[in-house]
Amino acid sequence: MKKYVELMNRAEEWIQAHRQEMIRELQSWVSFPSVSREDLAVPGMPFGPDCRHMLNHAMARGAYYQFQVEDHQGCACSIRWGGEDAIGIIAHLDVVPAGEGWVYPPFGAAYLPEQDVMIGRGVDDNKGSAIAGLFAMRFLREIGWPMKHGLRLICGTSEETGMQDMQYLKESGMAFPRVSLVPDAGFPVNYGQKGSIDAELHFACEGNLLSFDAGTVRNVIPDKATCTVALPPDAVAQAIMQPDGSLRASVTIEACEGGTRITATGRAGHAAFPQGADNAILRLADVLASAGFLAGSCAQTIRHVAELTADAFGQSEGVACRDEDSGDLTLVYGVAHLVDGVLILSADCRYPISTNGLTLEAALLADWQRRGAVVTDVSNSAPYYIPVEDPRVQVLQRVYQAATGRDDKPYTMGGGTYSRVVPNAISFGPGMPGTQEDWSAILPQGHGHAHGRDEAVAIRKLTECFRIYVGALAALDDIM
Repeated sequence: MKKYVELMNRAEEWIQAHRQEMIRELQSWVSFPSVSREDLAVPGMPFGPDCRHMLNHAMARGAYYQFQVEDHQGCACSIRWGGEDAIGIIAHLDVVPAGEGWVYPPFGAAYLPEQDVMIGRGVDDNKGSAIAGLFAMRFLREIGWPMKHGLRLICGTSEETGMQDMQYLKESGMAFPRVSLVPDAGFPVNYGQKGSIDAELHFACEGNLLSFDAGTVRNVIPDKATCTVALPPDAVAQAIMQPDGSLRASVTIEACEGGTRITATGRAGHAAFPQGADNAILRLADVLASAGFLAGSCAQTIRHVAELTADAFGQSEGVACRDEDSGDLTLVYGVAHLVDGVLILSADCRYPISTNGLTLEAALLADWQRRGAVVTDVSNSAPYYIPVEDPRVQVLQRVYQAATGRDDKPYTMGGGTYSRVVPNAISFGPGMPGTQEDWSAILPQGHGHAHGRDEAVAIRKLTECFRIYVGALAALDDIM
């Protein structure tokens, strides 16, 4: 490890000299609103024009730094140094929708020099990590570090919406690196990820509920849900009053065309980590179900929605389970829209590594169908697992320990990364275990986190990530 420690020390000096350049580079990448949109696909742009523009920019910047670049059918791009037999870094440049209520412009990439923090959609998830990987490649080339293998940064564009980019490229025969780091999790090594089941539930929903809208993507717990009912505001207010005569704290009402608009607020979060989040769909459905003023099939449907969203761990559906390695099953309903008398509800289930995915899928379908749902777009992705004894895991652990002085153990998680699709890909960083940034001095409560409002990243996190990746790439190069 001594030579890797010395290498990482050199990297620390280098990145301090290139710090402002890293900040400017990230600002330029974050300025692209690269939300993945298959519905806007055209030839050469399978995930819409915004992702196409993002890929063009990434390749232009790779070429600026005198790397080879390659476009992979508009799904992804590669930035290369050296031959085809490569050690890889695989990041994603697509982002979740910005949503509303930001203090700073979502794609303005505001840099706060006093706090040394950047704010913008994608700064943390996952463009900052892509920049850290790009700069690690630059450093190793610049100092002439002897590499047996090439280095290759692959940037995808549909990770947030199901990883169709890497799945398609794998099925089309693309040659991936010998081993790859996926900088989309936390340190040290992530050796297991839960399986995932996604689906859409379609419920008949006719009657005096005129609209219902919440969420934009299934893997984000929404913090706002809005509906319209064909009743006057006074009648609605009276029905949803608390015993003390006040409105529920999470609900507002206002007159609108056709009746009354009701808005419920919660707390946003990632579907893989629902603890601490507060699903606005539950808030609104619970109010509607208890008020007693809904008529028609919408009344029963809203009761089902309130039951399904009552917890985020599969208890309502009778599928709650856990294992020692990966913890509890999670089941989140993050998008709900009423369209032409049908309420469409998304389901995002992350199940423990030891769970039989096909048995679980059958149980979920049975429960949803029992409630009257027509279930479509079901997908089931098996868990990811790599033994902790694997030499690649062990060398990455040693690099991490040498870089940080910490003795954190390999871990599992509910979030899904490219590791579950790309062969020989290992999730490694950039988050530090046991740390949670406190943004309260610069942002409102609940802001600052990935997938939330005012997504923020401390630049020191990216420079530390860069330093560890330099050591990791060199160490993997030696053992492969």
